[in-house]
Amino acid sequence: MAEAQTFVYVVETSQPFSEALVAVRKAAEARKWGVLGDYDFSEILAAKGFPQPERVKSLDLCKPGHANALMNIERLTGLCMPCSVLVFTEGGATKIAAMDPQAVMPQLFPEAAQKARAQLEEISREIREILDEAAKG
Repeated sequence: MAEAQTFVYVVETSQPFSEALVAVRKAAEARKWGVLGDYDFSEILAAKGFPQPERVKSLDLCKPGHANALMNIERLTGLCMPCSVLVFTEGGATKIAAMDPQAVMPQLFPEAAQKARAQLEEISREIREILDEAAKG
């Protein structure tokens, strides 16, 4: 798990699960990021006969200017879009997590990441700000 921690940013919030979801949406929209969709993994898996002891929901976030810049450098970076934010419960705590594009993209697309270094720094900063703001409630 230590390796994965370098690729993800996780914050804990005192908010209940449903309030944390709303807080992520509000924080994203305040920074001009859109929520393109969401997936309730707990519900989906339970419907398939795999009830989950904890809640897990993913929100797909996108900021068109960032997406356009990366896609213009390397079309395959679209495989990493939109940015997924995971809201989940773990042992009674509500947590919010996202991959760190600045850490992940160089592993997948080293040449594109080199060209988009400043853009990736900005995306990573904005994602962290969204999670931090959401965690405050």
